[in-house]
Amino acid sequence: MTAMIIKSRKQLPLLVSDKDTILPVLPIKSTVLLPGEKHVVQLALKENLEMLREVMDGDNQLIVSYSPRPAGENGGIDLSEVSLLAQVESARPGSSGSRMVTLNAVRRVALTEIRQITPYLTAAYLETTQGEEEGKQIRWDIDSLLELVSRLTALNHDYPPEMIGGLQDLAASPGEFADRTASLLHIQPYDKQEMLEAVELADRLETLRRILTEEVEKTALSLQIDKRVGESLERKKRETFLRQQLMEIRRELGEEFVEEDLSRLFHNKIRANRALPQEVADRLLFEADRLKHISSSSAEYGAIKNYLELALSLPWSTPPVPASDLPAVDKKISAEYYGSTQIREQVLEYLAVWQSSRELQDLPVLCLAGPVGTGKASLVKAIADAMGRRFVRINGTSLTTMEDIKGGHRTEVGAGPGYLIRAIIEAATFDLVVFIEDLEYVIESGDTNALLALFEAVDPRHNRRFVDNYVGIPFDFSRILFVLGISYMDDFPEPFMHHLEMVEMPGYIEREKVVITKRHILPKLYKRYGLSRSELKFSDRALTRIIRQYTMEAGLIGLQQQLEKIYRKATRRKASGEECKIALTESNVDQFLGTQQFIPEKATSKPEIGVATGLAWTGAGGDLMLIEGLKMRGTGQVIFTGSLGEIMKESIQAAHSFVRARAETLGIDHNDFAGFDIHIHFPMGAIPKDGPSAGMTVSLVIASVMAERPIRNDVAITGEVTLRGKVLPVGGIKEKVSAAYRAGIFTIILPKENEK
Repeated sequence: MTAMIIKSRKQLPLLVSDKDTILPVLPIKSTVLLPGEKHVVQLALKENLEMLREVMDGDNQLIVSYSPRPAGENGGIDLSEVSLLAQVESARPGSSGSRMVTLNAVRRVALTEIRQITPYLTAAYLETTQGEEEGKQIRWDIDSLLELVSRLTALNHDYPPEMIGGLQDLAASPGEFADRTASLLHIQPYDKQEMLEAVELADRLETLRRILTEEVEKTALSLQIDKRVGESLERKKRETFLRQQLMEIRRELGEEFVEEDLSRLFHNKIRANRALPQEVADRLLFEADRLKHISSSSAEYGAIKNYLELALSLPWSTPPVPASDLPAVDKKISAEYYGSTQIREQVLEYLAVWQSSRELQDLPVLCLAGPVGTGKASLVKAIADAMGRRFVRINGTSLTTMEDIKGGHRTEVGAGPGYLIRAIIEAATFDLVVFIEDLEYVIESGDTNALLALFEAVDPRHNRRFVDNYVGIPFDFSRILFVLGISYMDDFPEPFMHHLEMVEMPGYIEREKVVITKRHILPKLYKRYGLSRSELKFSDRALTRIIRQYTMEAGLIGLQQQLEKIYRKATRRKASGEECKIALTESNVDQFLGTQQFIPEKATSKPEIGVATGLAWTGAGGDLMLIEGLKMRGTGQVIFTGSLGEIMKESIQAAHSFVRARAETLGIDHNDFAGFDIHIHFPMGAIPKDGPSAGMTVSLVIASVMAERPIRNDVAITGEVTLRGKVLPVGGIKEKVSAAYRAGIFTIILPKENEK
């Protein structure tokens, strides 16, 4: 165990002595003794009892020191520098072998050094001095302090009125007056320790003034608060009594009670609705009873009325929709949605499990991942139509907080149900297909509680008793087919991925866009703008040119916007009374849409050294990616430019190492790698590029510039190369093949594993 003296922050007037005076030290945490004060302490620790025996055998003197950190806490004791010399007046037996000791505080002393820790604490000390000051200032200070004590005793009845008389008798001795006053106050130990450390008389009186002022202010504030609370309670009792009297008077006069009539009306509606679950009916009846006892002019009355109307408007009585015939669903989806057969198969398999295994607890949530315009909403709407269910579409921008999903508590101002409950009320049925799209907005909001609340609502494992905070009643959401939509699979946080049945919806290639436009977009626009096919015709070449030169996207949103521009021009011509016979061909598209907005990448016209045609997958689909290389005198460095990401930079380094290791096989002088720098450039530098599919093309470019042999211009290449020369498979094959075909390249080199 260790002991340490906490130095006082004040300058202490001490009597310097050549002789060390040493006494036992008793650490106390619960209180601080002041000179002239008597106090009884109970000693039970072995070391304290041994110290007491030594003191009683000697001159009965010891030092009492305030210890904020008692013995045993972190193995040490803190002792205050300014302590008290005390006289042991008596010691009598206590319970469990302890001793009850009466201490008489004599005077202030200052500890200078710990001399002994075991078997008990001893310390050397010095006497303090107090210069007594006389004069008018001291008398004025005493008078003002007596005034504060008088105010405190008048406000706080814990202090007896006789206290002021006893203190007036000590006014002739200012130091004793200050110590006695502080000892009588109900203050914290650290305040008393501050009084003990105020050795100088002026400092002691000023410290006492501050403590008394704080006590008076706290007492006055407490009385003021108690008075306000009492007045508030009295006012509420009076209002309740008057309201009851008013109701009795109105009843005697035979007047109608709106509150009772409305409560009776809700009672009848609740009891008449046999479809209400018992726990729901009990809750609503309780709320209806409350209306009787609340004034119709109060805000709470309106809140309860709105709550009951909302709860009763929920479709409790709608019977469940029977299971759908899957072949019929397949046929309906195929007619309304044009896309990959694999996607339709995966969706139909999920629907089969969802319909037949409602009790399956670990069924994931169906999630469609694909860029904007790739037909996610169209597919979900086709599913709803095929299953005979209402289709509800909720945007993720509306679900960025937990209250948007689970509603606000009724005690909050402006509270209401969440978007899911609102959708059920609007659709008037629980048998819905709910498509929650653009989930990236929910994720980007950074509110994890919102995402957790969303999964609580849509996850079949948890949504059988979903509770909206506003309604406060459990709902069975297992009857609702929830489908989520997000732009990219990587946007979803990893912990939530195992909850999802992910269906990837890639972008459409050019031929698919033409077919979808003719089957679905054009008929919809003819109906919207009131035009017939004889008034506005489109050739396949016109549609192809619009897709290539006026849009660059994976989906169809931009294409539809360009087509609507043409429809609006035709509608305006028809409204002006002109003859409307427009035929869109490849040559006159620019007359309606202006100069082309995008210039597709084209292959080179002849074989060249250091120029290869690569294939890339982008968010807008596939595209050609020309890669250029050049060697120049230098020190063997590899320079690469063109807004490249880290993955592509690493692919270039791996390709360079691979070609350098195979220099002899490729007919390249190995010394050329040390004497020439190689510059690899990807044109269109303003567009960021990254991905693992350019390694094989870069290897070919480096080999071409070092061997000074040209590369065929009618071949497109994709694939990743390892240091050992292995070619790894890549993704986006459909988009890449489409891009090569669009550019007039019919020979493509792919990794062997992509043959499937």
